[in-house]
Amino acid sequence: MTPSIALAFEDVPIHSFLPWAGQSLHTVALSQMRGADLHGEFCVRGASEPGYHFHLGRAGGTINVHGSGWNAWFGTGASPLSNGEASNITGSCFAVILAASQLFVHAYKVRQESFVANVLNWRSELISHAPLLGYPINLGSVWTLGVGSVGSAALYFLTLSTRHFEPVLIDMDRVKLHNITRSPIFTHHHLRELKVDVAEAFLLNAGLPHVDTDDKPLDESPLWLTRECGKADVVISAANERQARYHIEARFPPVQIYATTGENWQTTLFRHSPGAKSCSLCQFPKDKAFAATACATAPDLAPPDGEQIDASLPFLSFAAGMMTAAEILKLGLPGYPFNPDRVFMYTRPEISLLAGGLAHRDGCLCEDRDKIVQRQMNSGSRYDFPSGS
Repeated sequence: MTPSIALAFEDVPIHSFLPWAGQSLHTVALSQMRGADLHGEFCVRGASEPGYHFHLGRAGGTINVHGSGWNAWFGTGASPLSNGEASNITGSCFAVILAASQLFVHAYKVRQESFVANVLNWRSELISHAPLLGYPINLGSVWTLGVGSVGSAALYFLTLSTRHFEPVLIDMDRVKLHNITRSPIFTHHHLRELKVDVAEAFLLNAGLPHVDTDDKPLDESPLWLTRECGKADVVISAANERQARYHIEARFPPVQIYATTGENWQTTLFRHSPGAKSCSLCQFPKDKAFAATACATAPDLAPPDGEQIDASLPFLSFAAGMMTAAEILKLGLPGYPFNPDRVFMYTRPEISLLAGGLAHRDGCLCEDRDKIVQRQMNSGSRYDFPSGS
């Protein structure tokens, strides 16, 4: 989002709970930024020098950003949050993404004096006495169908929280230029490499013991077409080509959690559980790529060779991935689900959150789906909660 960033805090070793444990925070942060922009100016310097001070902590900057447990906050004053559960990074991640979005939306003139939200039930309020996320979190078998900007971001945020899950990655595409600023995994070094190979290397380097991959389209993937009963515990449905959602729904999927970016500077989180009244085909009867934002259709984005650039606001892809990961992390908590099966997050003109139920589409494939076969296919799944929730 900006080609000039200075780190103005003391270097520390990365926490033992996280990937890259023990490494220099400065080194890792600078390396990731340079991977996203080879020509940017990224350095370490004093906080007293001129610039916009984006402060990660309770107070001290032009805008302060703080997260604690499930809660997220940013504002011009001091944070009201107390220290929360150390292993729960969801509130902190959400706070950073929301605050960064407002710097972009309002050209560094943030209008909201403060904003609070929680990722447990996706409301614009702080929450206390919430269930602990706990550690270690074992998520089971997580299948990511589509490892693009949103799919890779979801894997990134999941990995910040736990390395106890069994990833299955299916995607036929290679990393392109537009993926780099929209994904926390892909860099310039990965251009033209298979996305599943890059994501696999990231996960293994982060500490996961094993990753299954397939670089074929979903409708030709042996991993998906020969999936056994109970093999998948949760599916991240981030594929949007070759009628991918039809092929997902035709194979009796377990609970699906995913998010999309929208043309109104928004991100929408979806949850479909087996037997629910609305499947993903109810919402997307014809597969489309994530909706482009207004800036993505600007004429100057078309290169001389005529190839259309698939552009999107970086913070929207990160928000979609983070919201997907947070919802998956909550699956095993007592009392889940804590919110309806669709959540809208708007970033313009101001941040707002809105949750609501999904509606069934008449004539959809799911009307004729065999309920007995569906129960059999998911009988061994780790997550079983009321399908109508």
